[in-house]
Amino acid sequence: MMRLRPLDLPRIRQDLDPLLADLDAAVTVEAAGVTLVGVARERAEEGDLALDGEATAFLRAAQCQDEAHYHFLLSVGAAPAATDFSLRDAALADRDAFLDLLVALEEVAVAGAMALTRAAAETGNARLVEVAYQIGAVDAQHLALARLLRGARPANDRAFVRWRFAAAAEALDALVDLGLVASRRDDPGETAVFPGPLDRVCEGIFGLVPETTDDALVPPAVGTPAGT
Repeated sequence: MMRLRPLDLPRIRQDLDPLLADLDAAVTVEAAGVTLVGVARERAEEGDLALDGEATAFLRAAQCQDEAHYHFLLSVGAAPAATDFSLRDAALADRDAFLDLLVALEEVAVAGAMALTRAAAETGNARLVEVAYQIGAVDAQHLALARLLRGARPANDRAFVRWRFAAAAEALDALVDLGLVASRRDDPGETAVFPGPLDRVCEGIFGLVPETTDDALVPPAVGTPAGT
């Protein structure tokens, strides 16, 4: 029996441009990350989740960066397939449970960025290839730091990122598997709406707008007269 996919994108978007399905998945994963971290930060502030200063500083930065990814993806045509995320109590019961979920989500984000990079390359969109790489690189940093906080040493133990998705859109099913999005047959339980509680704090975070080869200034050809 075919598995239900509650986050299937409208067929008209896929028919117009297959890349839209990948963009929609990528922006949904980033939205899930922003929201999850926002809830965790709030619970930490209220004393319900034991996160020290090192962890909360990392989460603040990661949340700001993921929101920057979200807004870039919106700017190139992405539409989130979900903005309400299921955050069951067990996933935030303690520090280790939260970090386990965050690690799993960042693994999805990195694998999804790899698939989006390929999809962008297949369409000849060089700028999106560069930005998808940039997003994946930052999400990989989040993954390494989350694994380090969880006690994994070395925090990175692979020469190459694990391949998971033939298309970035498959990351939507992974969100269902993680319990962050309820399937049609599930009780969604408690939900948090993107971007979640608390303001994002981006002090000390730079590069919030991507710069690619297309955006950089191209130097004049050798021998071009000054002022030309």
